[in-house]
Amino acid sequence: MECATIFYDKEHYFPMHLHPDRYTFSYILNGSANLICNNSMFILKPGDLVIIPPFVAHQTLIEHFFHYKVIRVPKLHSFVSLNRSQLGLTIIKDDSLYNFQYNQWFDLIRTNDNEKIKIPHVFEPFLNNQTFDLTKSKVLLKEALIHLENNFNRPIPVEELSDLTHLSESHFQRLFKANIGISPMRYLQNLRIEKAKEYIKVRNGFTDIAYDTGFFDQSHFNKYFKINVGMIPKRYADLVKND
Repeated sequence: MECATIFYDKEHYFPMHLHPDRYTFSYILNGSANLICNNSMFILKPGDLVIIPPFVAHQTLIEHFFHYKVIRVPKLHSFVSLNRSQLGLTIIKDDSLYNFQYNQWFDLIRTNDNEKIKIPHVFEPFLNNQTFDLTKSKVLLKEALIHLENNFNRPIPVEELSDLTHLSESHFQRLFKANIGISPMRYLQNLRIEKAKEYIKVRNGFTDIAYDTGFFDQSHFNKYFKINVGMIPKRYADLVKND
């Protein structure tokens, strides 16, 4: 588990993205943002708590400023089979019990060895540990996702993924987008940024991180990191390493 306090002080529109291997628990401190998920839009305000499981595609639109705390709970090799008619995420509107428990949890992670910290009981129901009977197409998608996870630091053309799953490129892309919520190439870029965020937390040297996550150079890395995260890697490092 890890935590951070994130500040956005100007307009930024995040592309549609997801978190493939972690749950995020975000508590809004100040400002507002529009959250888009499954063709629905929600206005996030101070006191709101947003819980997003792995593989739930979403987009955030910040018009002025937005400050929030985030707790990230890893879940390795997740593949959550959601009903596309369901929202997928949870928004709790300014609930004093949840907010109190969240702030206690955040402070424990920030000041202690988080390997020994237990998830508060009120948040355990949001951690989906169910297993699903996967259809043949979902099994193929899972193979593609594992392949992307294991090879994210090199170019992976769609043709390689379609060959792996024995589907045509067009069929594979339609299947991927319908179930994951973003295109395979957007997912690969998303995955590289998520890996970079993990590396930044524990490593120095942005040039090495850029190459290790599959970017051509640091300039290329900085550009896509800012598009996806809303700030350059240096500023992100300053925020997450101070918590």
